[in-house]
Amino acid sequence: MASELAKHVDTLAVALLAIRDVFSDPSAVMFNDVAADMEKLEGALHAKALIDAAFAHICERDRAGRFVGAKHPDAYLKERLGLSPREARERIARGRDLFSEPPIPEPGDTGEDVRSGAKGETPAEAAARRATEEEVARERARREQERARKQADKINAEKQAAIRYELDKLLDAARGARPRLLAAALRDAQSRDLKDLRVRVRRWVDDENRKHAEPANPNAGMERRGVRIGRRNADGTHDITITAPAGDAALLKALLDKGSAPNSNLPDGMQDYRSPSQRHYDQLMKVLRHFDTCNRPVSGGCASVVISVTLDEIAGADAATLFATNTGIELDVFDLVRLGMDGTDDFVLAVDGATGVPLNLLRTNRTASIAQRVALLAVQGVCAWSGCTAPITECEAHHIVAWIQGGNTDISNLTALCREHHRCNNDHRDHRFNTRHMELDPKTGRVGLKLPGEPTLRFNQADAAERSAVNRIRARGKSSPAHRLRPASRQSEPDVHKRPPPARSPGPPF
Repeated sequence: MASELAKHVDTLAVALLAIRDVFSDPSAVMFNDVAADMEKLEGALHAKALIDAAFAHICERDRAGRFVGAKHPDAYLKERLGLSPREARERIARGRDLFSEPPIPEPGDTGEDVRSGAKGETPAEAAARRATEEEVARERARREQERARKQADKINAEKQAAIRYELDKLLDAARGARPRLLAAALRDAQSRDLKDLRVRVRRWVDDENRKHAEPANPNAGMERRGVRIGRRNADGTHDITITAPAGDAALLKALLDKGSAPNSNLPDGMQDYRSPSQRHYDQLMKVLRHFDTCNRPVSGGCASVVISVTLDEIAGADAATLFATNTGIELDVFDLVRLGMDGTDDFVLAVDGATGVPLNLLRTNRTASIAQRVALLAVQGVCAWSGCTAPITECEAHHIVAWIQGGNTDISNLTALCREHHRCNNDHRDHRFNTRHMELDPKTGRVGLKLPGEPTLRFNQADAAERSAVNRIRARGKSSPAHRLRPASRQSEPDVHKRPPPARSPGPPF
C-alpha cells in the first residue's frame, strides 16, 4: 500500500507542478480556455479534506507525536506538515468525527424508562435489555458515520470546519445526536453556501440542546445587557461593545439597515465610497443626534421589526419558540412582549391556498406599500435570489416585469431582492451577457431565478427562506386560506411597519 501511495503522490506532485507552469504567466491564459478545467480540479481537491481527516486519525491512533518528541499528534502535523495549530486541531477533530468510534445516546437521553426492574423484569433481564438497546444505538451511529464519510469527500475543508464548529456546541447530554447531525449536514453542504449551512446546522444543534437543557431563564439576556466603551486606540478610535437581548438587537439592526443603501445620509451628488459598516455607523450617529428633537409620528417611529407567523403556529407557540424577523435575528415571545407587540394592530393577509400567493394587494404607484413589504416577508422570509440569506430589511422591492416596461406594483409582480442581487437582475429578461433574472412560475405562483439554458426556475432553498410562513405551509402540504400578520414594533415608521412571525422550524429531515 505504501508503494502504491508513493506512486500516486509522485504523479500528483508532477501534475501540480505542470499546472503551476501553465499559470506561470497569467497574461498568456484566457479565462474561457481554463475555467472548466479549474472547476474540475477544485471539485477533485475536495477529497483532500477526507484524506486529511483520515491521516490525522491515523496520527492520533498511532501516537505520531513521538516522532517529533511530543505527546500529542498535533505537534507532528505542525512540525512535519507545516500546519498552523488551528488547522492541526481541526484535522484531528474531523478525523474523530469520521473515523473514531461514534458517541451514542446515554441511557435516558431519549426519554425512555431505564430503571432496572421495570414491571415484569428482573435486574438481569433489564441489564440485558439495556445492553441490546445500547448495541442497536451503537450500530445506528456507525451507519450514520458511514453516511457522513461517503459525503465528506465531496465537501471542502472550510465547510467541514464550519459544521464541526457548530456541532461542538452540542450539550454533553445531546452528544449522541452528533453522528446523525453530521451526516445530514454533509449531505446539505453540497447544495448550500457556507453562511446558510452554518445557520442550518446551528438551528439543528439548538433544537437538540433544547431537549436536554434546564428550563431557560427568559430574562437572562436582559440581565446581561450592557454597553462598554473601550479606551482610546492609537488611531483615535474607541471600540464600543454592546450586549443586547435579541429583541433590542433586532430593533437596532432595523434602524441601521435604514441607512445601508449607497448615498444614504450623504448630500446629493456626493460619491459614496463608504463600506457597509461605515454606512451603518453614519446611520447610528444620525439616530443619536436626532434623538432629542425627534418627534415620533402617530403611525410609528424610526424603524420596524417585523415577524411572520401563521395562526396555527401562534396556537402552538411556547416560551422556547423562535420567530424569524425581517432583520434576520430570531426572537422569542419574551422579546416580542418587550418590543411592545400587544396585538392592537393585527391584520389578516389572505393567501391563495393553492399557490401561496397573497391576494388583494394591488398598488399602482411605483413604490411598494407597507402591506406589500409585509407580504413579501411572509412569502419569502429573505432575498428571493437562489441561495441568498439577506434579511428583508436589507432588501428592495423588485418588479418582476420592470416598471418602465409596464409592470405594475402588484404583489404578483413583486419580489424582494437584496441590493447586490437587485443589480444583478437583467430587467430585459433576455439573458444577454449570460445574465439572470427573476421570473414568476405560473403553475405554482412562486418567484424563482431563471438561468440561461435551464428550463426550470431555481427557487431559494436557503434555510431562512424555507422557514418563511408561506413556505412552511407549503412544506406541510396545507391549504390555509389566511395567515395573520402580527405587528411587533415598538418604534416603527410608515415605510416598513407591521409584521408577520415564524415559529421554530423542524429539524433535519432524516
